[in-house]
Amino acid sequence: MKPKLILFDLFGTLVSSMAKLKLEEFFAFYQKLGIQLKTKEDIKSFTSVFTRLMAESTNWKDLTQKLLKEVLPEHGPKKVNKLANFYKENIVYQPYDDIKEIIGLPYQKAILTTAAHFLFSNLGLEKFAKIFTPRETKFLKPDPRAFLAVLENLKVKPEEALMVGDEIERDLIPAQKLGMGVILIDRKNKIENSPVRKISSLAELRNILV
Repeated sequence: MKPKLILFDLFGTLVSSMAKLKLEEFFAFYQKLGIQLKTKEDIKSFTSVFTRLMAESTNWKDLTQKLLKEVLPEHGPKKVNKLANFYKENIVYQPYDDIKEIIGLPYQKAILTTAAHFLFSNLGLEKFAKIFTPRETKFLKPDPRAFLAVLENLKVKPEEALMVGDEIERDLIPAQKLGMGVILIDRKNKIENSPVRKISSLAELRNILV
């Protein structure tokens, strides 16, 4: 059965992060600000806070104000501006070239992401898909309620929807448990023995659906 809705993840599926610096350089900058990330647990905790706050933020400065309040209570406006400018200059997003392969597909399309609108507002994605962020769904993936919020908004049953994403645990397993069809997009062929159907490009998805 052809799906009534194709639901896409955003980053790693439709859009790539064009970070200009290596991860170590980000950590070095954090250390200059006084943010100490010495262990894997420190990094995991920081990443979790960053992801949560990013979903609630309206711009880079708003994000950095909230972030520093949690991870570096003793800070001033100079550090907020410095970190906001650092993010703005070094984190850039752009669509993958093969996104053109799915724009014209004759299916209802939507995007479910944990990211805030300001990160991708300049990419024109809303021209071909309805976008759902935590501001609309009130939940973060992999919470199944995030997926259900999209389905309910678009009046589509789980078995009538197909989820396409690059993360098995966050994108696909929750959707599959709800009864949705799922496809993994593994652009660099890093995942062996995938438990779900796998493609390497959006062109492959087009060939499957057309």
